[in-house]
Amino acid sequence: MTAPRRQRGVALITALLAVALVTVLAVELVSRQHMDIRRTQNLLARDQAYAYARGVEEWAIAMLVEDRRQNDSAVDHLNEPWAQAITPPPFEGATMRLRLEDLQGRFNINTLVTAPGEDDATAGGQLAALLLALEIEPTLVQAAADWIDVAPEVRFPDGAGDDWYSRLDPPYRVANRPMASASELRLVREVDDAQWRRLAPYVTALPEATPINVNTAPPPVLQAVAPGLSASAAEDLAADRPEDGWESVDAFLAHPAVAGAELAPEHLSVGSNYFLLRSEISLGRVTIRTESVVYRQGETGGAVIMRRQGFFD
Repeated sequence: MTAPRRQRGVALITALLAVALVTVLAVELVSRQHMDIRRTQNLLARDQAYAYARGVEEWAIAMLVEDRRQNDSAVDHLNEPWAQAITPPPFEGATMRLRLEDLQGRFNINTLVTAPGEDDATAGGQLAALLLALEIEPTLVQAAADWIDVAPEVRFPDGAGDDWYSRLDPPYRVANRPMASASELRLVREVDDAQWRRLAPYVTALPEATPINVNTAPPPVLQAVAPGLSASAAEDLAADRPEDGWESVDAFLAHPAVAGAELAPEHLSVGSNYFLLRSEISLGRVTIRTESVVYRQGETGGAVIMRRQGFFD
């Protein structure tokens, strides 16, 4: 091959390589641009879904307030519309699953301590009974009370303070304040994951002392309300609730299963103000799940006092 032909061959190969390189770069550029567009679309959809979640919270508060307005006796029970399968409001392009749960059908951990250095013996007995019903050592009562109590000293044999928690790996300090979430129990002395999973559906942490709503409490919480009640008796008691709930605490106390038992009526109620809204919202390729603690203020309105990303189950 002569030199000019050899040079033309090299030039042709070089040109082909250049075209191939440009093609690869163009494909990469288009691919990145497509990914950037998808990412932007997902971010916009996520922001829109969270905006919908805020709208759902307001809708749930309005639903609960309307329930109170239509219910002169202020009774809340499991056959009311809020406790049934909820038809979500229409939001453009979104699919939703929503559920409201009564948090006052659970034991409120923050009722254990009434003031610095002072505990509520009735609440402690209720938690101990709940723990026994769930086959968890009742020593957790004292450990939880020490965690919540703003007094820094350890007051109970099964309690713990900074000395104990600082020796853990990793170390941390005792809170010495009311719990913001019942999940803080996972940090309390000797609470393991298995115990927490058994306990989680039956406890809550609310910003004030709250009575237990006997109309919505599940059987293990009814065992806490009436220590000594067997699991089967608690199941029967829950099944024997009136269709519209007990109209008063006295009506509940008159039931044969608890009549004559030494219960604390001031720790019981037939109505509620705190609820948990679970929402799952799908928009395009994005799905978000949130949990919101909703406070109903009688017939006048309400507020969201806590929200977090959660899992709808």
